[in-house]
Amino acid sequence: MPPKEKTPAEKAAERQRILDAALDIMATEGYASLTMRRLGQKIGASATKIYLYFVNKDQVYLSVIIEGYHKLQTHLQEAVAAQTTPEDQLEAFLRAYVEFARSHPAYFQAMVQKKSPSQSQYAGTPLEETARAKFESGLEVLTLARQLLDAYLEEKGCHLTLPSDKAAFFLLVFLNGLLNSYHNGLVEEVFPGQNLLSACLQLLKDICNNFGLPGAAGTLTPGSPPNL
Repeated sequence: MPPKEKTPAEKAAERQRILDAALDIMATEGYASLTMRRLGQKIGASATKIYLYFVNKDQVYLSVIIEGYHKLQTHLQEAVAAQTTPEDQLEAFLRAYVEFARSHPAYFQAMVQKKSPSQSQYAGTPLEETARAKFESGLEVLTLARQLLDAYLEEKGCHLTLPSDKAAFFLLVFLNGLLNSYHNGLVEEVFPGQNLLSACLQLLKDICNNFGLPGAAGTLTPGSPPNL
């Protein structure tokens, strides 16, 4: 008797189980360790079963990263929506970004790891559209950062000496570098027992406030930052 056909809900659950396993592999072992065979071992199934849901490991990888960016964007938007002033919204974005990385370390490590394919490597392949979707999901985060930075600088009567999209990109690079330093233990090695995240977030705000021309006001007065 042939096996019973899975319902759409069962298929969706199985697909998610594969993605969760892939996320764990990438976060703990790196992209190079992600194979269909390794995925099968992780979920206790044959590699053949994985191919019922994904054409290859690249589609699995892209799907994981798209899911991660969507979760991050939702988290950021909710944090920003709870504030009303440009300054508070920018700070909410920065803190929410850090909170997501620390509460979802597997997604963060998978999203920022260096040795993974870029969008251009999928050009002309069957996965080009999926790779584009991955790129655009990351671009949504950058766009939100740019919009908040623009609004903040406008409120302060400042303008940047470089395009705001580049400034927003540098802002995210700074945050990613800081978070990676926590993840790999460098911060604890250099500054044992100290919490630098709140201080670094304040530094970012100070840079944004003083990098504009002309008439940048003095540094922002820090509030009572949560224990990040």
